[in-house]
Amino acid sequence: MMLLAGLTLIFVNSSEANRELQKTAQQIENGRYAIDLLSQNLHHAGYYGHLYALPSPPGGLPDPCEIADLAVLKSALAMPVQGYRAADLATVANVTASSCDDKGLLTAANLRPGSDVLVIRRASTNVLAAGSNPVLNDVYIQATGTLVDVQFGTSAVITANSRIDGVTACSPYCKKTPPLPAVAAPIRKYMVHVYFVAPCSVGKGTLDVCNGSSTEDTIPTLKRLELVSEAGVTKMKIIPMVEGVEYLKVEFGVDTIPAAVNISTGLKGDATADAYVNDYSATPPDWTSVIAAKVYVLARNTELTFGHTDTKTYTLGTVPAAGTTTVAATNDKFKRHAFAAALRLINPAGRREIP
Repeated sequence: MMLLAGLTLIFVNSSEANRELQKTAQQIENGRYAIDLLSQNLHHAGYYGHLYALPSPPGGLPDPCEIADLAVLKSALAMPVQGYRAADLATVANVTASSCDDKGLLTAANLRPGSDVLVIRRASTNVLAAGSNPVLNDVYIQATGTLVDVQFGTSAVITANSRIDGVTACSPYCKKTPPLPAVAAPIRKYMVHVYFVAPCSVGKGTLDVCNGSSTEDTIPTLKRLELVSEAGVTKMKIIPMVEGVEYLKVEFGVDTIPAAVNISTGLKGDATADAYVNDYSATPPDWTSVIAAKVYVLARNTELTFGHTDTKTYTLGTVPAAGTTTVAATNDKFKRHAFAAALRLINPAGRREIP
């Protein structure tokens, strides 16, 4: 009996240790995946195929959840990244001025207090081949070096020398000009990704949003809104990405010096980040100056660890500005780990490089 009791105790302790190792491995994997996901998408921010001369920026901040106005979607290309910051750890990011809130997607109940919202605009790296059918009412771009066309897909077959509708001749969106035979510029899916942290993994509200229902889980989750078309209807759709992400914080490197427009690039700056900011309401004056980013993620276990109390403080940023970058654990039983990445936005910075 004594031997059996001893073996049982060893088995229980070994099983518990194995469960904790699995929890820790999952937490680290989730945090690393979240950072890698955000980094890879930021590396592609501002990628629009051959286009190097961006359209004129809109008068104000473009709506990240615009789904109908092609003129707005086109002008928004000038701002490949955009952000909304929570004023403090008790306040949600201020996205109420956008249609994301009007559509019931980024309501206060669906945003975790203290976490930022990050918007990334880019084109797909996959080209729509001649003979294929664009998805009905999906948004596509067709770009040369200096011109870009933004249109809805019509499901009509595109040809080697057509525009997105499959009927209109490609001119002026052709790769070749007379006397060479007209060949259409590549057609790519227009992508808008809006990253945010929700207070639950599976929302019980309309459109899968978290609404604070007693039947919802309480696992904070990194999610994103995607510009898609389903059953021929253009919409922004919520896609859960990584469970266990408590906070997302972003700082942006802005290129504002020299202030004069360079005649070689047609843009201000010299592709060097002159400062990092996180106070979106004050700086940068427009998002076209952002060429770098620092991303911070705080990941936690999705399950409790009994016998453990988290008393640590986590630093999620370096810029002293509105809000706080220091997160203190609430003495709960979740294990946590902070992840960070600093990266150059290749496409916005590359357009500013002096030849």
